[in-house]
Amino acid sequence: MDARGQSEVVGVVLLIGITVIGVAVVVIVAGGALETAQGQSAVQRAEQSMSLFDARSALVALGRSDGQSVSMARSEGGSYEVRPDTGRMIVAKETNNTTTEFVNTTLGSVVYERGDTEVAYQGGGVWRSTGAGAEMVSPPEFNYQDATLTLPVIVVAGGADSAVGGPSARVQPESIGDQIFPDASRANPLENGTVTVTVESEYFRGWASFFRQRTTGNVTVDSANETVELDLIARGSGGGFTLEETPLELRGLASDDPIEDLTFDLEPAKNSDFSDLDWSLVADNGGSERFELNLQGANVCNNKQPEVTLEYTDGGSTYAWENNSAFTENGSTYSYSCDADNDPTIHLDLTGPTNLTYQGGSAPVSNNSTGALVDHFLAEMGPNVDLKVLSKGKQDPPGNSGSTDLAASSGSIEYSSSSSRVVTFLHVTKNTVNVTLS
Repeated sequence: MDARGQSEVVGVVLLIGITVIGVAVVVIVAGGALETAQGQSAVQRAEQSMSLFDARSALVALGRSDGQSVSMARSEGGSYEVRPDTGRMIVAKETNNTTTEFVNTTLGSVVYERGDTEVAYQGGGVWRSTGAGAEMVSPPEFNYQDATLTLPVIVVAGGADSAVGGPSARVQPESIGDQIFPDASRANPLENGTVTVTVESEYFRGWASFFRQRTTGNVTVDSANETVELDLIARGSGGGFTLEETPLELRGLASDDPIEDLTFDLEPAKNSDFSDLDWSLVADNGGSERFELNLQGANVCNNKQPEVTLEYTDGGSTYAWENNSAFTENGSTYSYSCDADNDPTIHLDLTGPTNLTYQGGSAPVSNNSTGALVDHFLAEMGPNVDLKVLSKGKQDPPGNSGSTDLAASSGSIEYSSSSSRVVTFLHVTKNTVNVTLS
């Protein structure tokens, strides 16, 4: 065979080889794409059937049905499992470094698994996990609105179970409507402290996104322990108090004009006529900010004027206001009364209109009245502020009494809260269902 004939044969062989390789590549790529598409389709069908399962399970868990069955989508290379020992929810209240648990329970789950993708029913919601994270498919049973949290905790119980193909999932009640809070010994409204909802779950990132979407409470994620915690504020109580009962815990202060009433009646100690008065109302939010309103003594019943000073520190700068002639016998903000022995009682209405003079150039606020300043800075320091009284007297005696009789002196406070981060009414039940696959 001459060289020309040999080259033609080689060309044909190369052409056939290229064609075979091309076909193989197409088959491999198309096969991978087809498998991917089939996997995505199977997961989508599992999501749809799990969402239907969610709706049917809610009927049972909330006491509206004695049992429900759902035909699940075909597993298509995956499987369904009942996992009763997975996940945990803890609902608790923290007050003054003391934690009271209302409920601490496993959640359980019903899971469709295909490769590294899971679609799971847990806590009354449906979650999708792809190994790198999780997201919500349908929301759990968790309703937070107008400072009220309604939380029917749904628990999947029974034995571990699994199935392939297109199984039927049967949901039956085991223990429905167990009252957790309120109960015979614990009641609404909640006062003081923080209500925490903690979820430990491999779908914790989905839970975290849900908490952020549905509340403006503080959400903390612990990836190492697959845990998310939601904190909601139980607002402090308003009303009257003696000065022995401070500090007062103000919780969930609204961000605009929160102080509705803040008054004090100061009675002198046995051997004082307030000439040695050194009394302060201090606000502390646990950070770098500090607010203080101070009265320096004088016997108002002898026509002497206490000096009023207000200071606010933001951690870097300090702003100060003063008034040396604020007190009048019938004043709206700073007033006094005298008994038959000419002993004084000082009356403070810290929502009042009496102006204070800014000590500096341009004041950082436009309204320098006492009420506006108190309102502005407590809102600035919120939502959680402790108010305490310091009453040392000019001679700085030991203790916290000084020239003021704290037991005989009184105050009153009322304030508004932001319902988006406060919980006043809590309703928690535990609802256990049994799930089987067949």
